[in-house]
Amino acid sequence: MHRLLLVIVVIGFCTPPVMAGQPSIRSKAELAHYLQQTPAGTSPLDELSPGGRKRFLAQLDFGERGLRGFSFDDPQNELTHPQIVQLFGLFGVEGYARGLGVSTARHAQLEQERIADAAARGCRPGHCPESGIEQAYDGFVLWKPAPAMQDAERFARIGQDYVRLFARHQSAEQLHTLSSPDLRLLTRAADHVVSFLPDPVYIIQLQIDLAEMKRRSMVEDVDYRGLYRALVSSREFTSAQLLADQHPGMDVTRLPVLRQSSPLPAGWPTVLAIGESGRSMRREAVDLSTGLRIVVVASCHFSQAAAHAIEADAQLQPLFAKHATWLASEGESFDAAADWNREFPRQPIHVAWRNSEWLMLDSWAMPTFYVFRDGRLSKRFSGWHDLQTLKQSLREAGALVTSRHATIDVTPD
Repeated sequence: MHRLLLVIVVIGFCTPPVMAGQPSIRSKAELAHYLQQTPAGTSPLDELSPGGRKRFLAQLDFGERGLRGFSFDDPQNELTHPQIVQLFGLFGVEGYARGLGVSTARHAQLEQERIADAAARGCRPGHCPESGIEQAYDGFVLWKPAPAMQDAERFARIGQDYVRLFARHQSAEQLHTLSSPDLRLLTRAADHVVSFLPDPVYIIQLQIDLAEMKRRSMVEDVDYRGLYRALVSSREFTSAQLLADQHPGMDVTRLPVLRQSSPLPAGWPTVLAIGESGRSMRREAVDLSTGLRIVVVASCHFSQAAAHAIEADAQLQPLFAKHATWLASEGESFDAAADWNREFPRQPIHVAWRNSEWLMLDSWAMPTFYVFRDGRLSKRFSGWHDLQTLKQSLREAGALVTSRHATIDVTPD
């Protein structure tokens, strides 16, 4: 997921070791001190473009124990791998640099594009004011939703902002007039919106951006990864596989074969059930209308920890085996789903056919537990803490009762 797509990493389940001899900036105050005391041109931060540096710093999120969130966006699009290692090492998170970084040829090309743009604008490289498109891009990616905003509302806002800020540029005629740096930012904006909303209109706009980049010899195979993911998420499997075959440098595995399913009931949400081998999948419907159903939005490390604990618990294992659907978002990797299913054969995870079919779920944060009874939501709770907390939440939802000796499933067969 590392190319073009804006990625915000929330740190909590693994903290890579700090590089020996490198400072570890663990708070806003330490960052301010570092920026004040470090001479210009000597920091790994200075390898970023001025706009990239500003955006990267603006998206750093510190907690009590150091950095807890940051964006891959500008580093992965501007820096080589060794430069990213040095940059992330400032914050003790260089372990996240694995697989990131542009080639040395791409890095040199980016520098030449900035020099040419500065010459055309009559300013010095690195000292030019931001273009209108870069200013728009700043606002687009730095917008922060309110904590209580539901996913559907957040995604809709991202789409609205994209249309307002960038849609007027998205024609072949307009693209021809853009500088190379602006074209790259516009492509990144399109890549960003399709990662949340793989709508055909946005996908087409990303395609024309990439076509213009190709016309200017600015594109590499890896630049098509965002388009590939959007085609997969929109279930255009044939087009996605064709794109992967045309650009082998994306280095993606072959998509599972979609097997024919029996007719699906109207109105039920559907999932892709991934075979354990990862070579085939089948679309299936999920009935939430009768009895107890527990839907667990899952996939991350915390979700796996919850699945391990449930699997080992004598009361919860049969409850979840009988009533739970482990569900990943539409953009989940099929390889990751197959890996999960090999690890948890009694608790397989399915991939949403389209998130829009699951409007009863207001958040795709992981893990989030939704308890339904006869089609009505009884309780929703998020996060993984421990088994006792989970059992208490399930009791509050009416899925478990506690006798003197045990916690038991109270739902009928």
